[in-house]
Amino acid sequence: MVYRGTPSRDCLPCRRRKLRCDLQKESCGQCRRANLTCTGYRDPHQLVIRDETQAIRQKALAQASHQECLSAANTSIATLQLSWDVRARHVFFCFYVFGLSRSYDMLSSLYEREPPDGHLSMSVDAVSLAFLSHQHDAPDLSALAGKRYLAAIQLLGQALGTPAQATSDATLQAVLLLDLYEKIVNRNPKSSSSWMSHVNGAMSLVAIRGKHRTIASHVARRLAMRLVITLIISCGAAGIRVPAALSALREDLSRYVDEKDPKWAVTGEVVGLLNLNADVRDGKITDGAEILARLRQLDERFITLERELPPSWHGRRVLVADSEPLVFEGHYDMHRDHFVTQVRNVIHTTRLAINVAILAHAGDNVALKGEASAVIDGIAREICSSAPQFVLPAARPQNKVPLTPLQALQCYTLISPVYHAGQVSSDPRMRPWVVSFLEHIAEVGGVRVAREVADVMRYRPETSHWHVYAMLGSYAFAA
Repeated sequence: MVYRGTPSRDCLPCRRRKLRCDLQKESCGQCRRANLTCTGYRDPHQLVIRDETQAIRQKALAQASHQECLSAANTSIATLQLSWDVRARHVFFCFYVFGLSRSYDMLSSLYEREPPDGHLSMSVDAVSLAFLSHQHDAPDLSALAGKRYLAAIQLLGQALGTPAQATSDATLQAVLLLDLYEKIVNRNPKSSSSWMSHVNGAMSLVAIRGKHRTIASHVARRLAMRLVITLIISCGAAGIRVPAALSALREDLSRYVDEKDPKWAVTGEVVGLLNLNADVRDGKITDGAEILARLRQLDERFITLERELPPSWHGRRVLVADSEPLVFEGHYDMHRDHFVTQVRNVIHTTRLAINVAILAHAGDNVALKGEASAVIDGIAREICSSAPQFVLPAARPQNKVPLTPLQALQCYTLISPVYHAGQVSSDPRMRPWVVSFLEHIAEVGGVRVAREVADVMRYRPETSHWHVYAMLGSYAFAA
């Protein structure tokens, strides 16, 4: 549907900062308080905005601000004049909402309708500051993010006391953002009750909203889908069973999702592995033959899932000289984008986990052990082949050295899968390559945690890949 209307009269700085301009003569009060040059006000009758779809609007915003984002992100923090909250929001929306992630496409439309001092806005400030603190390794920003987080919790508590607000899309989005904050800030899921508190709270909100409201609109369904994926990943990192209520919610949503949507299909299959692991751990399944049978069934389902990926999801292999240190075994794969690469790596890392479990339960079955070992080594090589496309200057026109902020985020999504590959592969060359690759992105991209994971690979390679995943912020830095 086409929307036609007159634009806001607000000055440009207020529009960019998403503030309500007071339109005072000569200069607005917001610009004076922030020590900004007020550019004056537009005549709303001189311009008509034609906004055809929300997706097109977001894409235009992302493209228009790309160069400005790059400049802002590469400017020395000490020289910026805007408040930390404004800077953090700018970086978060530029590089995370409109750059890396595919999961917060509803945020901007909800955010612009909410009051600037409300629970959603404060949740955005908390997670934005946490994100910027993580990007710049700035403890002072982390402390400020913590203050905004506590303020958001208080405002959320007030909102939950009002039935209309408690069941609103904005409130569910705020809770999901607070969970994102927790994943960025808290890296140990087994030592913190807050790791699961927000996603469990979001499930309670869904129950209060009821099935009809949960699936009533596109926005509501997108938020519920985000919750489903978030909770599944959180359960994996925490090592717990996926609750039955989540499986029921996923079933309700499935008729609104393309059954061949790769990410949705992958997360559904991951539930099977997580619950099988829980059954084995809790002693509900003890027969080795049954465990092996279920593991092999799961592996076949992932094989089928990967085989049925859309043609555009298949990569192109590029051969390079064996002397290129950033490439393992003289070739790498080019995929459509970082989202496709990430989902394919989820398939591969899950198959690694399945086949490692098959090895553990194979007993004296030498043939089965050999088969599982070969699968593990082959998948590990596939993962390593997916990494160089984001760092080699010749691979993509947008690749730079040092890495751009978006490049650094894309490389961040590679850390967990390449660690997992190096951890389980029997190829003696792979661990040194993984360590070298991680140290490279730490050096040229400022990705400090990559060096920490390289040290884990070097000195504590028995560390669980789920622990490393949580250490990296879980789903927080995923597309």
